[in-house]
Amino acid sequence: MKNPLADWSQTPSRLAGSERFARAIEQARHSMTLAPWLQYSPNPDLELAAAERQLKHQIASALDQGFVLHDPCFPEFCQLDMHNQFGLVNPDNLYFLASIETPGTYVIYGKRGTSADLQIQVGAGKPGFDEDLTSPIPVSELDLDALSVKRNGEFTITISDTKPCDLKAGENWLSNTERGLCANSVLIRESLMDWNTETGGTWRIERIDTVGQINPLPSPELVDLQYKRASDYLTGSTRGWIKFVEQLRVNLPANHISAPRKTGQGLPGQFNSAGHFQMSEDTAIVITVERSDARYQGIQLGDLWFNAFDFRRRQTSLTTKQAYQSEDGKYRFVISAKDPGFENWLDPAGASTAFVFMRWQGIPYCPDEEPKAPNAPERHIWTFDQLGEKLKDEPKFTPEQRKAQLAARHLSALKTPRGF
Repeated sequence: MKNPLADWSQTPSRLAGSERFARAIEQARHSMTLAPWLQYSPNPDLELAAAERQLKHQIASALDQGFVLHDPCFPEFCQLDMHNQFGLVNPDNLYFLASIETPGTYVIYGKRGTSADLQIQVGAGKPGFDEDLTSPIPVSELDLDALSVKRNGEFTITISDTKPCDLKAGENWLSNTERGLCANSVLIRESLMDWNTETGGTWRIERIDTVGQINPLPSPELVDLQYKRASDYLTGSTRGWIKFVEQLRVNLPANHISAPRKTGQGLPGQFNSAGHFQMSEDTAIVITVERSDARYQGIQLGDLWFNAFDFRRRQTSLTTKQAYQSEDGKYRFVISAKDPGFENWLDPAGASTAFVFMRWQGIPYCPDEEPKAPNAPERHIWTFDQLGEKLKDEPKFTPEQRKAQLAARHLSALKTPRGF
């Protein structure tokens, strides 16, 4: 019997999809070599390693877009995590993505966990973030305040272009057509403040008119289309994030932290503060911030590629539930290349430039008013010799305590089902 794979290499049409994706990888790598911060980095070897790591993340995300999120007729949720990340994925978040189309009616079946905050959005536009610096525009959304949940924690959310006439009181609906937009994606964010006590929910999605039907077999034409979707995503997303980060570097002065501002279309209702800091062995950056009434408040470090560092074995992020609160009610985070001997140390994981990102979600506000921005964080840059005097009222943290802290962090991360 003839092996159907024997002439595979002699059939160019069969290789079109994978060849296209291989070319897209090289195009993405070439785009990354032109990033200004790579060209002028004081530590080019580590910066190049970070670039290759980000390329791997983008490849994984692109393959998800091509082969998991490609078919809105048979949707399924794909979990975003450190391995397929883009855009400085938040270590405190559980993310779920699905593709839909308009017109089309979908139902999300969920069971509420105990996360501090929850956002469900349907969006329109290209997936991810492209070189035109556009990403899916929210069409409609539900937050924790608006979501109607049964006593047992279960709920359903109908997504359709017109509101169902038989929608009962207490049932949830999201429009996939608003302001001339047609939705093609769903994004769920569950934000955890305490990894030890909070849990995520459960999620599944179905398209009403395809329930019980079988999906198409993976023909060569279908696989080629899946590879094309992955290729287009990879090249656009890589160029987009490089362009985005370069704009941040230009618009945000080095070694400063911005005042809190609305995130914008990415997550309505969220405020963020950002900055990028040059790291050295003998200096430390201290970020002081007040506790707010936000349901979720956290700080995270990344690099200039928007890589989120490994949060499991290094303390590269903290929520205000995880962090030590000073006697004056404020939080003081120390960012330094080596352990400063204070509990709220944030480890830049060897990055020559640390990108700092702070988030506030679920700020209480009156219905007829806009949520009030949190108070601006303070920034100080001190030498290691100055830290002891400047932070003399903060309790010291011993190497033994650090080891125990990191061990507990690792255990908490393993207990939480994040896919890391």
